[in-house]
Amino acid sequence: MRWRRFIRGAGLAAAGAAAVAWGAFAACDAAFPFPIDALEARPRTVVVRDAAGSVLLRRTGSDGQWRTPVPLTDTGPWLAKATIACEDQRFERHGGVDVVAVVRAMAQNLAAAEVVSGASTITMQVARMVEPRRRTLWAKGVQAFRAVQLEGLMSKERILEHYLNIAPYGGNIRGVEEAARAYYGRRAADLTLDEAALLAGLPMSPEALRPDRQPQAAQRRRDRVLARMLEEGFITPAEHDQAKAAPVMVRTAEPGGDAPAVAWHVLSRRPAGGSTTIDPVIQRRLGDALQAALATMPAGTRGAGVVIDIEQARIVAMASVGAGSEVNGAAAWRSPGSALKPFIYAAAFEAGRLAPESIVRDEPLVRGGWDPSNFSRTFAGPVEAGDALRRSLNIPAIALVESMGPGMVASMLDACGVRFADGAGRRAGLSIAVGGAEVTLLDLTDAYATLGRGGVHRRATIFPDEAPSSRRAMRAEVAHAVSDVLSSRRRVAAGAEPSAPWFCWKTGTSSGRRDAWAVGHNRRFAAGVWMGDFSGRGRVEYLGAESAEPVLAACLTDPALALAGGDSPAPRRLLVTDPLPAVDRGSERLRILEPESGAVMVAVGGGALVRARASEPGTWFHNGVRVEGADRIRCIPGEHELRCVGEGGRVDAVRFTVRAGG
Repeated sequence: MRWRRFIRGAGLAAAGAAAVAWGAFAACDAAFPFPIDALEARPRTVVVRDAAGSVLLRRTGSDGQWRTPVPLTDTGPWLAKATIACEDQRFERHGGVDVVAVVRAMAQNLAAAEVVSGASTITMQVARMVEPRRRTLWAKGVQAFRAVQLEGLMSKERILEHYLNIAPYGGNIRGVEEAARAYYGRRAADLTLDEAALLAGLPMSPEALRPDRQPQAAQRRRDRVLARMLEEGFITPAEHDQAKAAPVMVRTAEPGGDAPAVAWHVLSRRPAGGSTTIDPVIQRRLGDALQAALATMPAGTRGAGVVIDIEQARIVAMASVGAGSEVNGAAAWRSPGSALKPFIYAAAFEAGRLAPESIVRDEPLVRGGWDPSNFSRTFAGPVEAGDALRRSLNIPAIALVESMGPGMVASMLDACGVRFADGAGRRAGLSIAVGGAEVTLLDLTDAYATLGRGGVHRRATIFPDEAPSSRRAMRAEVAHAVSDVLSSRRRVAAGAEPSAPWFCWKTGTSSGRRDAWAVGHNRRFAAGVWMGDFSGRGRVEYLGAESAEPVLAACLTDPALALAGGDSPAPRRLLVTDPLPAVDRGSERLRILEPESGAVMVAVGGGALVRARASEPGTWFHNGVRVEGADRIRCIPGEHELRCVGEGGRVDAVRFTVRAGG
């Protein structure tokens, strides 16, 4: 009877103590909740990938650590078992604190009169890594409390997953995924048994057991892990013997990856990195073309290129090559030379003040002590606007800016996506016609994509989840007219065959030959190329038509980029509703006397000889083509225009029809 009372009393006392302990734990749990956010939201390795998923760049997280969390299912068949075997054999059976291990460790330590054994569970180690503390009895108590909390918050599988993702594996490597990449160059899911056992043993003493620095110590630790796996029944004797016989072989390269210019551009937009729209095939071909061009250029030359998918408004390639890689040439502010001229003419076409066949004057001009000239140091006199743009004549472009106002030109460039450094576009004045305001290659290529898109601007993106905004910058017929003027139908690019696929382009050379440009589109892709020296030193080789244009031609005629379907259709004729002062469609002193406007003639033998006569000598243009020294012009059946330009830019024009004979 007395023993029964004693047992009953002891049981009641134990139950009361347990209730008190549970109440105390519940109160502490409510007052000091587990910092789950500190566990879940730890910095990660920054990774930039191309559209195919290949890595372009890998960099440490904001805390300077390599850490790439992966699900437990992606750690392979051996890592979890090896970790449990060497760190916490009773992991599946305890509630965060292994009482059996605690008692055993206390007995061993008392017997040895020193600390020879620990009792930290995997759950307690996770708690310690979330809240690091000096190793004291109080710290151990806090870890035990946090471990019990953690066991109540998530499953065993999730706890083990967290451990494998945050445990130290040497240096600034955290987690098994980064450890597998650093030491073996592969994913954790692909590790062999001996490799998994070696990594599982590292967190006990990461620096002393690093396989790249202490291979013998790492091998001894690996063998002990394999032995425990055999004891726990995780592996067979045959698997144990085979893994133990494997040599310790690791790579020594750091897990940094490559560092192309496009990846740094991505990080400037999104510091966390992510997937991009970069096409690996186009990226490689652009880089190869730039490298080949650089091989022929002076030492210190840098080259940059951009390719944009016109329909998708996506950047599919961006490269910056040459000595030093600290500056991305595609995003650097540089003087574009004449590469802005197409948008000056587009502004005039859009306003109805000019058309490609309109006559402009290329003659000496002085403004405020500034007497600009053409690259050739000569003047062409009266020329068609389209020809002036193709030939990159400076004086007509400057006169256009002066007539319309720099603000109108800057507005057109802004609508097409061209931004200027510190708003320099509106301060440049007339010099904007010759590249007097700095722009970036990326923006300028984006503007040419606007031409290829029929005048609709969509800011090119580099992230697949980013939807570009859309706005109309110019009428479609204006964009088509500019593209046609600059097209391969009208000329042949350097290095391109006459039968090459259609594309249009414009070159530019900055003052002092510091920058060479070539930018264009083929209706499928827009591309831009820049060559120069970031030191600002000019070189005779930095000429757009010689150094940049061949690279652009190679890109836009490449079978991977060219648009199937042959030539581009002829553009519609633009109407001039508000002619510029330089365009005079008639005067009292100049009249075309023959042929009469509206005349109808009959072709004999496939054509008609039309006599051209005016009230004064002048330069004749037949359907926009200059006629040299002839007063009779052979015209095939169809609609025709004759234009005569006299001195001072006086102009008269007539239209007539030639009908087929019979």
